[in-house]
Amino acid sequence: MAASNGWLEGLHIPLIQGEYVYGPITNITITIVIFWLVVFLIGMYAKYLLKNNKKSRLKLFFLTFTKFFDDQLRDAFDGDKKKARKYYPLIVGMFFIILFGNLFGLVVDWFGMSILPELLYYMRPIHSDLNTTLVLSLVTVVYMLKVQIGAQGAGGTLKSYLFDFRGGNFLEKCIGVFVGWLHAIGVFATTASLSLRLFGNIFAGIILIWVVSALLASATGGLFEIGRLAVIPLWFFEVFVALIQAIVFMYLMIAYFKGASEHH
Repeated sequence: MAASNGWLEGLHIPLIQGEYVYGPITNITITIVIFWLVVFLIGMYAKYLLKNNKKSRLKLFFLTFTKFFDDQLRDAFDGDKKKARKYYPLIVGMFFIILFGNLFGLVVDWFGMSILPELLYYMRPIHSDLNTTLVLSLVTVVYMLKVQIGAQGAGGTLKSYLFDFRGGNFLEKCIGVFVGWLHAIGVFATTASLSLRLFGNIFAGIILIWVVSALLASATGGLFEIGRLAVIPLWFFEVFVALIQAIVFMYLMIAYFKGASEHH
């Protein structure tokens, strides 16, 4: 009982960005390093299994994972196998980072709330930091511009955004220029929307779970165990949110890259 009350009195609500714990190192930095270390070890083990042709559930998972997304991207790019394979590493890599990064964050939260409360001061879900999601968005938008430059050329891309004078008369030319300016603003809006959507959903999820757990524990005389049990449905919902966010981000990337590769 005393331990539960102590946890509630020290309920830690995170900021919108990582908090410094060791000099320039933030709790997000620690989580990212551990996450990528786990990914690296699993990836090396999967490579070993593939290279030695050994049977394993992990090997079967990776083969199924790769084949599934290869088919999905080929369908999304209208059967263009070459284009699908070209964008495969970035798109599927982003899906992997977002989905498993979010699931790893849920594990961190669960471990911190159930076993070691102090952990929540030193680690937090990766995508609950606005800086992290902003980086993912910038990578997507910069690559989209790269695709557009490859399709239209640097001059054609700049013209489409700032000096699009196509049209049969003066009015149509003015409308074309105005629409181009809207597209230029849309580049910044795309960056903001991609980052804020992912950040908002993940950040709101951890705040909801922590606050509901604390409120229920307070309402039952400090029995934090009751709070943890009551938020179990929220944990499952957050798993669903993690999957949806990864799918949404992936298909938005496909839409952006397809649009950028068109010549008109």
